[in-house]
Amino acid sequence: MSARGDRLGEGLADEVLQLIYGPRLARETTHVLGYMHAVSHAHLLMLTETGLIEAAAASTVAREMLALEDAGAAGLPNDPALEDLYFNYETALTKRLGIALGGSLHIGRSRNDIGATIDRLRARDEALALLSQVATVRRSLLDRARQYSDVVMPGYTHMQPSQPVSFGFYLLGPATAFSRETERLFAELARVDASPLGACAMAGTSFPIDRTRSAALLGFGSVADHNQDAVASRDWMIALASINASMAVLWSRLAQDFYIWSTMEFGMLDFPDSVAGVSSIMPQKKNPVVLEVLKANAGEVIGDLTAMLATMRASHFTHSIDATRASLNRAWASFETCRASLTLLALIVRTVTPRQERMAALTWANFSTMTDLADMLTQRYGLSFREAHHVVGGVVRSAIEAKVEPAGITPAMVAEAAGKVTASPLDCDAGTLAEAVDPAASLSRRLSAGSPAPGAIEAMLDREYGTLERDEAAIEASTARIHETRQSLRRSIESLAVRAV
Repeated sequence: MSARGDRLGEGLADEVLQLIYGPRLARETTHVLGYMHAVSHAHLLMLTETGLIEAAAASTVAREMLALEDAGAAGLPNDPALEDLYFNYETALTKRLGIALGGSLHIGRSRNDIGATIDRLRARDEALALLSQVATVRRSLLDRARQYSDVVMPGYTHMQPSQPVSFGFYLLGPATAFSRETERLFAELARVDASPLGACAMAGTSFPIDRTRSAALLGFGSVADHNQDAVASRDWMIALASINASMAVLWSRLAQDFYIWSTMEFGMLDFPDSVAGVSSIMPQKKNPVVLEVLKANAGEVIGDLTAMLATMRASHFTHSIDATRASLNRAWASFETCRASLTLLALIVRTVTPRQERMAALTWANFSTMTDLADMLTQRYGLSFREAHHVVGGVVRSAIEAKVEPAGITPAMVAEAAGKVTASPLDCDAGTLAEAVDPAASLSRRLSAGSPAPGAIEAMLDREYGTLERDEAAIEASTARIHETRQSLRRSIESLAVRAV
């Protein structure tokens, strides 16, 4: 008896087997066979508890299901002519039990809701794994931020020197951004945590199934409310892939900064040889291959999201291959690329070394303390900030023309520039001027919250460490709950299998 039923009078064309169902079956067997067993176990237990399958028959089915699970992929026909993993699974079970008993497991379910349930179970695992890796990156960033909180370096806007910061302050920025990505992942994980099982093809079933029970057996927190929405929608996967893309943009921006700052021209960062590549012709080269891969991977993750959106774009609001199957192929790929990238990012953060003397020299030489000089003129000499801004702009112009670095700016240069802006004389003493252009003093002067001042950095670190610890505890608790649910499901199906008839 054909698993595909009696509606179709011909077998599948070779092209369909080779190009559609063969690749699909290979993917599903590799990635979702374990989920298929879990969903079937939960469904059988629910059917037994509701009396839709008699206990004696259910015990027999449970025994063969466990034997099939123990056999792994080798226990399946692995035949693309059966279309997909479910029909291969059902065919293998029916061969063991006969169609009357083996076919009874499909009461109150469809491949549509089975697939939707598996997708959510898999997405839940992927999101939790990703959360754990993001937490590792966050901790690495925070640890290095604390280590280098007093290492002065130039800050940049528009790739031009802006104001002095510290390397620790810089690292704390992406750590804070990754904390927000964690919030987004947790929020979407809560939306994923609703079971579609029992929605059937799209309109439910006439059998008195208990969807709440099967959801609980699989560790879902709730049941997806609307049957058609349950099988048709993958918006939660779009959201997860969007978060992946957002993280990819974040890590690629950090990688781009590291990429530029580790060049010979900037010379602010160094990396060990273990994360570098070489040239086949130029013996002097030490190539930043990990940083280049991180930037390239970001493009792949963004492309994965785009492919998912484009594939789903013109589908109907129901189950179809383009809407709920093909559209997810690149979404799963985006998780794989994110996992690899976050591992590489953590490695780079752990191994980067700031070249402190070079950072300090650049900060002294690049006029990044000129905002401090303008602030000082406003605070001590009563100029409006706009007047002070014009005065200091004139000072910088004259210093550059005279090839004078900031430390060489004199009170006379300030007075001359001020004379072109304000009628009042400005007599700035040398000591005050020297303090204003000192990069380290600049950090200490920052009074506003969130600044690179040592006290502000320490306060932000304390907050971020506290948030990270709470997130790590939540990840651990969710992972442990899912593990216990799976163990409990396994114990329940084993208990059913040995139940006395």
